[in-house]
Amino acid sequence: MSEHEHDHDSHDDHDHDEHEHHHHALPWDEELAQLRDAAAHYYMHQFDWRGHGPPEGFDGPRYFPPAPDWRLEATLDRAAPGAGETVELATSTGQLRKMVNAGQLVFERGGAEQRLTGFITQDREGYDTLFVPFRDATSGNQTYGAGRYLEVPFEPDDEVVELDFNYAYNPSCVFSPAYDCPYPPPSNRLDISVEAGETLPAGAH
Repeated sequence: MSEHEHDHDSHDDHDHDEHEHHHHALPWDEELAQLRDAAAHYYMHQFDWRGHGPPEGFDGPRYFPPAPDWRLEATLDRAAPGAGETVELATSTGQLRKMVNAGQLVFERGGAEQRLTGFITQDREGYDTLFVPFRDATSGNQTYGAGRYLEVPFEPDDEVVELDFNYAYNPSCVFSPAYDCPYPPPSNRLDISVEAGETLPAGAH
């Protein structure tokens, strides 16, 4: 991964490359470890706190252990209600962020069908990516109450995409309230516990 330099349209008005799309150049577990090391270095040495110091006891991002069973395949339902429409997501600072609804990512978990809406964006290299903000049953206790983010690489004609919740990360507003972070829409609230990806950092609530 490169340094934290991309400066195009961002999800939480701040971009950090440790959460860039993943092309699996390395074995999955090595890539995940490398990404987490990069995130630790970034938040400890380069993050702009925007006038808010780190919370007491902050020691960088924290995570659930790597969970291969949270590497899932999802079908992109382009016929779901609202697909193709531009929507406005409320943000942590009371703003509205416009995004294009790509459709719903459909997968099986917890003995039932689950659905999350993906929103079309692009990474810093210009590749199409699905931005998937979500909440789940861990939100507000083990993980950030306002939800977490996933970025899912995809091609415009893909019907099946990889949905790897080990890459779920916190928006920057968990670290500093000065950032403007979109909230997951009500449709992206899962009843199941997603025990994968980033958890609450020390000192956060």
